[in-house]
Amino acid sequence: MRRALIRESDGEKGYDSMTFSLRARPGRLLALALATAAFCTVIASASFAFAADAAPVDEIDLTTESASITQLFQQLANSQVDGTACTTLCHGNIALTKNYSSSIKFSHGNHIIVQCDGCHPRFPHRKTGTERPTMKGCFDCHGLRHSSMGIIAKDNCDACHVTPKWQLRPAFHTADWAQKPHVKPAYDELNTKCMMCHKAADCVDCHLRENIDWNPAAGWDYDNDNGCQSCHGSSTLLKQSAGAAKSFQVAGLDDSAHRDTTCQQCHPDYRYDDKPGVTKLWNINAGIACGTCHQDLKEPKLKDPVAEYAKSLHSEKLLEGDYESATCASCHGGHFIYSTATEAGKLRMHGSAYRTCARCKKHGDEYATYNDYYHGRAYKNGAADSPACWQCHEAHKVLPSADPASSVSVKNIGATCGQEGCHKGSSEEFGAVAGELIHWKGEVQEQNALLQLIARVRGLGGD
Repeated sequence: MRRALIRESDGEKGYDSMTFSLRARPGRLLALALATAAFCTVIASASFAFAADAAPVDEIDLTTESASITQLFQQLANSQVDGTACTTLCHGNIALTKNYSSSIKFSHGNHIIVQCDGCHPRFPHRKTGTERPTMKGCFDCHGLRHSSMGIIAKDNCDACHVTPKWQLRPAFHTADWAQKPHVKPAYDELNTKCMMCHKAADCVDCHLRENIDWNPAAGWDYDNDNGCQSCHGSSTLLKQSAGAAKSFQVAGLDDSAHRDTTCQQCHPDYRYDDKPGVTKLWNINAGIACGTCHQDLKEPKLKDPVAEYAKSLHSEKLLEGDYESATCASCHGGHFIYSTATEAGKLRMHGSAYRTCARCKKHGDEYATYNDYYHGRAYKNGAADSPACWQCHEAHKVLPSADPASSVSVKNIGATCGQEGCHKGSSEEFGAVAGELIHWKGEVQEQNALLQLIARVRGLGGD
């Protein structure tokens, strides 16, 4: 869900937005370098410059300037926005770039920590003038409470607008909103547009006067869609942690089963109001948010796991305040969640037992002992027909073996081993013995002279 470059044509050859990286295309970079050299020559001969404190870039008339300048601008216009190109070619000190409008309180210097493409998803200087960020682009940061960091930037109108609030009514607003059909637009745009400026009271007060009870299912808070990617889509979003650079880039969303899900739907404590999170840990809140969405879905295979998880040991421990217990995201991941509706997704999920189970220190020992020839060892060697952890222990309703409802309890172990594709007709006795051999083959082998002899002959040692 990386915020895409604007793709509509500007109506002029060479100015359609295309996505490619300057650093990844040596030929393009060479062309840019040659164009830049020619550009600098023209600057020297014409005695004018594109310095940050000189004439604004968008005042240059590309229809009358030299071919070198036009070529350079076309090159930049057809490239991914690169902050180094901005500061190297034109804006030597971006903080000195003049304010673009007297009606807006704005300074590039106050936004200097933001990557250029965070506000300018494509090269902004066009023949038609310089493109300005939209209001939605501003709200990618303004008013956003960034979990424990608190609010990033003010969102009250007069923090940025000189124009009085009552004159800031957008052009798309209907003059007589109350008397026009507005239920469907309100449902469609309440969280993605209306709540950017309005509070719940703006709707509720009018409805109370008309004796109308209306509560939208999505709640009364703004959702910036994929706006967080204006920062988190950048590979240079780094932070020093434990002596090393840690990346906070969010990648892989386009291949995720949740590529159409908005950031706030999964991260409820990165929001535009003061509602507290379920816990003080953002990663736990994100893991819990999965169930909030899936419990309302109609498809059983997406909805039923929520109820099954609620009965599990993982859920019980979490409710007790043990935040090391697994949430949905602990096993399924965050941004790299693949759909099991495809064969590729099924194979990925089947082979992920180490990531989903063994990384947890409470299950690491069990995974380490999962080493018998036909199950554990085959699985770890990539056999597609070998069982992953959850095929015996269940995926969502995970219970201790002592619980009668557990899939590996004395009562149920026979049926678990006898499930389709496994040991048809197995009994409780078979399951009990098989369980010991599957996880504790090494210990059993130490007590069995024949198995020890076979192991030595095959060179397998005592594991």
